[in-house]
Amino acid sequence: MNEDIKKFVGAKTKLPTWQLGELEIESQFFSKASDGDLVVSFGNPFQTAKPLVRIHSECVFAEVFDSKICDCAEQLHAAIHLLRESKHGVLFYLRFDGRGAGLSAKVAATALEVEGVDTYDSRVAIGVDPEGRSFEAIGEFLKSKGVKAIELLTNNPVKKEGIERVGIPVDILPLKISPRSPEIEQLLLTKRKRFGHWL
Repeated sequence: MNEDIKKFVGAKTKLPTWQLGELEIESQFFSKASDGDLVVSFGNPFQTAKPLVRIHSECVFAEVFDSKICDCAEQLHAAIHLLRESKHGVLFYLRFDGRGAGLSAKVAATALEVEGVDTYDSRVAIGVDPEGRSFEAIGEFLKSKGVKAIELLTNNPVKKEGIERVGIPVDILPLKISPRSPEIEQLLLTKRKRFGHWL
């Protein structure tokens, strides 16, 4: 993190939105993203006994370009709906694409995936970790806010393990998405078989 960016860690704003009302957004650093990550609060998550939490990694292909081979946008939208309904939810939006490998690596991996290679083997083939993220920093942030336990919106055991590793008990609330394409159906199967996701 360079010094010019470092001075904005912890900056907060109230953001008026068309569909979600007013959100509180805070800048933090949890990933290797050069310009930081976001903590988005719905209601008062840090004033409740067990806030609802979603940890979401940016996915430009799905969230901006509506990729037919990825379910990230659907996961994000479903999570935001649940966080908003809970009135005590928090979204950690990590701005480092490709499960921690970065956007350039994701482009290379996706070139293989559109030819039929699964999302696990595509990353092995280009020499990056299929799951290169860690989540302990988010756990430490939650502890700094006085959070003692959370409900976590996820199907990914790595996220649960990362938060529990710093001493915060985690209850899982699965995030169920209906696949919109055969490619996404295959992706979900790969996540279950190769990554151990609860699907």
